[in-house]
Amino acid sequence: MIQFNIPRNSFSQATKGDTGRAGETLAVKFLEQKGFRLIKRNHRIRGGELDLIMENDDIMIFVEVKTRTTANFGEPEDSLTPVQTRKIIRAILHWLGENPAKKPWRCDLVGIRFVSPLRANIKHIPNILLI
Repeated sequence: MIQFNIPRNSFSQATKGDTGRAGETLAVKFLEQKGFRLIKRNHRIRGGELDLIMENDDIMIFVEVKTRTTANFGEPEDSLTPVQTRKIIRAILHWLGENPAKKPWRCDLVGIRFVSPLRANIKHIPNILLI
């Protein structure tokens, strides 16, 4: 887990959607620093969604982002359910059906917990479908 300093207004009044969008934006920046490029954000199909689709020269990654502002209900990365995992797989298969992969791919999870208005803990877990 790493800490990430961010320019952000107070999130005490943020809605769940605001928190999720802020987490996705932070995940994009985090993964861009690791050399990935954003292909698409919030790819929605009936019965599923991919938060981020990113790639580098070697691999394409489908990213599920889980964001929290408190640890009261556990860490963000612990909140992925089997139902959500099936929906992610459905969305990946849909994407690959329309956009055949030209390189290997995997599905990662990025867990983000805002610990203050200016700081977040980020945990990147590669290959969540293999765990």
